[in-house]
Amino acid sequence: MSRLLLAALLAACVARPARALEAAAAKVDITPDLKTERVWLAGFGAKGRKPTGVHDPLYARVVLLREGKKTVALVGLDLLGFYINDTRALRALWEKGDPSRSLFVHATHTHSGPDTVGLWGPMIGVSGVNRRYMARVNARVADALGLLESQLKPATAAGGRGTLDPRGLCRDLRDPQVIDPNLSVLRFKGADGKAIATVVNWSCHPEVIGRENTLLTADYPGPLCARVEEKTGGQCLFLTGAIGGLMSPDTETENFYETARIGAAVADAALALKTAPGGRGLSYRAATARVPVENSRYLLFLSALTGGHVLYTRQGKALAPWRAWPLSLRQLLFGLKEKDRPWVETEVSVLDIGPARLLGMPGEVFPELAIGGYDGRYSFGRPVVAKDGPVPDLAAAPKGPYLRDLIKAPVPMLVGLANDMLGYMVPEYDFKVRPSKSMLPRWPGHYEETNSIGPSSTRILTEAATGLLKEPRP
Repeated sequence: MSRLLLAALLAACVARPARALEAAAAKVDITPDLKTERVWLAGFGAKGRKPTGVHDPLYARVVLLREGKKTVALVGLDLLGFYINDTRALRALWEKGDPSRSLFVHATHTHSGPDTVGLWGPMIGVSGVNRRYMARVNARVADALGLLESQLKPATAAGGRGTLDPRGLCRDLRDPQVIDPNLSVLRFKGADGKAIATVVNWSCHPEVIGRENTLLTADYPGPLCARVEEKTGGQCLFLTGAIGGLMSPDTETENFYETARIGAAVADAALALKTAPGGRGLSYRAATARVPVENSRYLLFLSALTGGHVLYTRQGKALAPWRAWPLSLRQLLFGLKEKDRPWVETEVSVLDIGPARLLGMPGEVFPELAIGGYDGRYSFGRPVVAKDGPVPDLAAAPKGPYLRDLIKAPVPMLVGLANDMLGYMVPEYDFKVRPSKSMLPRWPGHYEETNSIGPSSTRILTEAATGLLKEPRP
């Protein structure tokens, strides 16, 4: 009898996986208190809008994962953007120098949230960031992560991918007409079969509600997540994909019915995807990259960048924040020569979870960089180039493999605005601006260049991502 018992115990030990995945999820309200916190709505025009109320709450949604000694926090924020300095501040609060912990932060890019990047204040050139509010967001997320550590439980991860016809949901406002139709989902369930969290990745700007709106809202990601949470009983985290170019909601009216319609359509499509488990373990890695500030308008308002970034010289020496002002003055009076322009530090990242691989890019990636599509396969019935618009030189367009081709996993997810926000990642071949300090008048159909840190950033960040994706997993 004792031998049989010993054999059974040994068999159980062999059958039990050495590193089992554990998961927990939560959401916390990060809606600004308009009675005590002064904020400005971001996302449209050159200055902010004073909010008059709250239509629906803004949330920080958090999924905490542990496998063996590795712990990774996946955080989604209903905010326009989150600079690298704020990401690092949150990491310091939660990681506390523990190398076994990692943090992946994403902003949904809602255009009806508070200014978190300093470009939409009460007047042009004045930051609208409320630093006390930003500190409160980080504190609430860090507290939630601390609580979730005590709630981790055995979980399984399953993922699926498909395509969603964008017509009636998302359109391309810039030639060439390329829309990324990819829809990916990652589901975490407990041992009891109950949902813990669902991660949805899709590409379209959260700007159904336009510049006339003065109510705080998460836009379509709000009803999208609410529907998934209602249907599954677990939390939902939405990750915005390749939205540059410009991917904008396909609506004829700007109202909350349309945010609900688009959110529900994407949620239902994600819930309908078939999922399967995969063999990848939990892994996170990031690569630091430095890019030059080439946008002449950014050079005039460097103080906005220093709210979220450290400035560096071309040689890599860190500059004190006060150095932003004399540099901007020199830009205004004389124009900064290339050798004198500052650089900023950012990062690209890769997160492996079960069958999914997430590539995090610190900006609004053009879908052409993600999937190509210059041959019209992703134009969805529209001409690749409109006859009445400026004609991009498609012969000079980059060839594959494209970013999605390089995310070699059963469920590839391309995540924009991850860990930082540097504006649009415009393909260099089609980067066109006026040679003036204001970059005005804009080239017709070339709005995105004036909200990009510069053409070199696209190449530098794409190369950094390519190198990171080719590295062997640790």
